Amino acid sequence: MSNVLKVSTPVSGYENTSRTNPISTNDPNINNVTNINKVTRPDSKSANADYQQNNFVQYQNSNYEGFLKILKEMPSTTELMADLMFVKMGNLVSSGLGENFAQEISEFLEMMKFSKEELQGFFKNQAGEATKFGGAFFDFLRNVLSESNSSDLNARVLDLLKKYNDFTGSKHVLNNIFIDLSNLLKNMPKSYSEQLLEIVGRLDENAKPGDVTKNLEILKKEIIPYLSKYIKYTNDFGRVRDLISSLTLNIARYENGNKNGFIDAFEGLMNYNVIKDKLGNIDPEKFANVLIQKFSEESRGNEFNQKLINILERGIRGEAGYENIDVFKGILSSMLLSESVYVPLLHIMLPLNIDGNMMFSELWIDPDDEEGIHGENERKTKLLIKFDIKDVGFFDLILMHKKGKIDMQVFCPEKIIALDKGIRAGLTEILERNGFSIGSISVDKSKAPVSISEVFPKIYERKNTVNVKI
Repeated sequence: MSNVLKVSTPVSGYENTSRTNPISTNDPNINNVTNINKVTRPDSKSANADYQQNNFVQYQNSNYEGFLKILKEMPSTTELMADLMFVKMGNLVSSGLGENFAQEISEFLEMMKFSKEELQGFFKNQAGEATKFGGAFFDFLRNVLSESNSSDLNARVLDLLKKYNDFTGSKHVLNNIFIDLSNLLKNMPKSYSEQLLEIVGRLDENAKPGDVTKNLEILKKEIIPYLSKYIKYTNDFGRVRDLISSLTLNIARYENGNKNGFIDAFEGLMNYNVIKDKLGNIDPEKFANVLIQKFSEESRGNEFNQKLINILERGIRGEAGYENIDVFKGILSSMLLSESVYVPLLHIMLPLNIDGNMMFSELWIDPDDEEGIHGENERKTKLLIKFDIKDVGFFDLILMHKKGKIDMQVFCPEKIIALDKGIRAGLTEILERNGFSIGSISVDKSKAPVSISEVFPKIYERKNTVNVKI
């Protein structure tokens, strides 16, 4: 047997022989060889393998890419809501629902009834409620932002708008805080939740908008320290930790909604001559009270939308039957998608029953469309209008307005195409009667619903955005 422990002299003549890698990267029998020139996942597949699927975005797994995928796959609210209005709601009322829910649906169906004369007023109310920053004062601030060359003034205006948003929305934010606290109590051990419940009980759930001092004292000095100690002692990295993150974010928004903070921001803005010359000597506190009153009046007039939200909420809970939960979820998801921060458009919904003709309509409006202007400083407005009329069909209407001139493209059901000339003549007569001139009108058969991203390509203009998804 060879003595493997004995040190032997190496054979001469092989000192300068080059050593080779026994494994060749070109060997057909070797699979999944790591390529050091690109980032790979743990399974050695490229993390950028499907990057080319969408050339509009920079990050395949970003929040924005996820939004685009949902936008592409999700049916519009018009497609989903029409089925609910035309078929399901009437059946639900007569199918043995709970008395309160059936009554709520009946009241909503009754609220949808309008005459042609009432329609204009209802549309104006819906348009006014679709944006929080409406009215002469906010129009004035928009002009300031568009005309100002001062970055400091622009920053102060934007800070005022942010404080106004949180200030008027403090009631809603406080409700979110109570929801987070309620979920925390459900997910914490009883030995900890009992003490937290006692602290939560001292919060004022009916605090007025902007009156945040008392609740903040309890939230910041008692609840947050208590939750911090809970995490320290239990090392809870589950659902409770996620809820605490949501709670702290809502507390920050609630603090930013302080009425005094809004008044201070307004006083700081009044130091600029361009603001003071236009507004004069306005008392900041009185002005804040006027805005609160205006916001409260608008909220009280929003019974129609609130009724629809209540119906969707109860439908999602299964009160209309578990087989219909997905219908209500789909409508709510589509509505929220249209209100996303990634959709820089005004969105309006119109469930209507006009003289016995039921329809559901949605409008997306871009008041400052830049496509095709070619350097001209003229305002251009683009609209996409979807509407589904019972027993008639689904329509898409794309409209461009510039200096009183209208260009229009209509996509309608095939059975309507035979009325092409009648549609053109009718639309022309309506527009001219309201003081518009006609550029062009085209009527085509609808092959598939038009997506909002087709009409408003600016939704895709985010190539250089930062991926904030973790």
